[in-house]
Amino acid sequence: MRSTLSRYILLAKRWAWVIILGMVICGGTTYLVTKLLMQPVYEAQTRLLITLAGTSQNDSTVAAIAQQPTFNQLITNPNVLSPVAAKHNMTLKQLSGMVKTQPGTNTPIIDILVDSSDPQLAAQLSREVARSFTDYANTRLGSQANFNIIDPVVPTDPVRPRPSQDSLIGALVGLGLALAIIVIFEWIDDRLTAPEEVNKLLGIDALTIIPELSRKQRSRNAEETPELAEGCRILCANLNMAQMLRPFKLVMVTSSMAGEGKSTIAANMASFLAMSGKRVLLVDADLRHPVLDQHFQLNNQKGLSNAFLEMWAQVEMELDGQPTEIPSLRVLTAGVLPSNPSELLQSQLASQLFNHFRNTPKFDYVIFDTPPLLPIADAQIMAAYMQVTILVVDASHTPRKAMVRAKQALNRTGTRILGVALNKSNWPEFGQVHDYLSNIQSRPRADIAMSMPPNTPPVNHAIDATNTAILPSANNKR
Repeated sequence: MRSTLSRYILLAKRWAWVIILGMVICGGTTYLVTKLLMQPVYEAQTRLLITLAGTSQNDSTVAAIAQQPTFNQLITNPNVLSPVAAKHNMTLKQLSGMVKTQPGTNTPIIDILVDSSDPQLAAQLSREVARSFTDYANTRLGSQANFNIIDPVVPTDPVRPRPSQDSLIGALVGLGLALAIIVIFEWIDDRLTAPEEVNKLLGIDALTIIPELSRKQRSRNAEETPELAEGCRILCANLNMAQMLRPFKLVMVTSSMAGEGKSTIAANMASFLAMSGKRVLLVDADLRHPVLDQHFQLNNQKGLSNAFLEMWAQVEMELDGQPTEIPSLRVLTAGVLPSNPSELLQSQLASQLFNHFRNTPKFDYVIFDTPPLLPIADAQIMAAYMQVTILVVDASHTPRKAMVRAKQALNRTGTRILGVALNKSNWPEFGQVHDYLSNIQSRPRADIAMSMPPNTPPVNHAIDATNTAILPSANNKR
């Protein structure tokens, strides 16, 4: 029940602009059309009171009510309307379209209603139709009834259009159209609607859920954004637990398509792992569009590509990467971009390179930020060398079909898929997370310096262990 309600809240937030836009456009257009383009129509009303002579008042009323339907139909008879139409140089069809009758309920009264854009003409026509019918009934029908004509009042307010009422109806029509559009798009929508769908769709768990960040939040460090920081810490905790159960070192972070935030997830995960005391090497393995050198403000002249372009003996010592402000985190940038990365990754040298990373005793984790899986072959080639893979999914945009294709591609490589990191989530559960984090942040804290485990000195010997980390801030990058 709660998940269903949360989904409806999410749908309301996602499509509120469509509903508002539909109501504003339809309601506003209706108002302008009725106000500026449509000619006002006035309605005049003349009343005929039917009485019968020679009977008691009660009998007269009953008899008049009994004859009322007949008189009501005769008012619009051509013999009644023709003299009035001829007098005003109108056709019988024109006048018939302007006249209608309305018999009273349980009363000997018939209302003759005439619509016209001229209120004076409407009143005159309704009066003349009433008199023409009275003459016709008395002379042609020989009716014993008496007809008392109650003259009309010249109308001052039009019966149509009524811009205010019409615009409200237009807004309701816009609401209906908007809801129809939402139903159609939701029916054909191929995106996730809840975190639980990950396991049902892919058969793997969601390791963490990171919410969509506002522009202001994206400009801050990760530690200054509690939702992002805690999402990354949960991801690191799941990674550490998985490593304890089944040891591994090489971790690939990828996504099915570009723009899902995999590079930022990889950088933040590596940073938080390092701050927890792990020795981490973060490798920018995207040899087509690297970004980690910009994240950490590092020199990209030498990096991973040098292992392919230079002699192995010359680059082996350089594969430890460059130091960062986090003592136990080093970053190996992509280096000079080669023209044929896919071919290089399938060479014999690539196997030697990844064996080096797997066997190095200097790091607890070697995390690879790779290209997306579906557009190019690089990530699928590298996945064959990896021990575990984390698939980053943009919860708000990535189609289910793309996720399934990415999972199938990873299955063919033999890598172990550790789970999914759901990024840019708009699911409303994060309101509760934000409230909880806000409450605990108000309590006083004590700074406790993180010390390294025994016999495992920091890999960045030149940086003091008390330095504060400067983490990547945006979750909406690659």
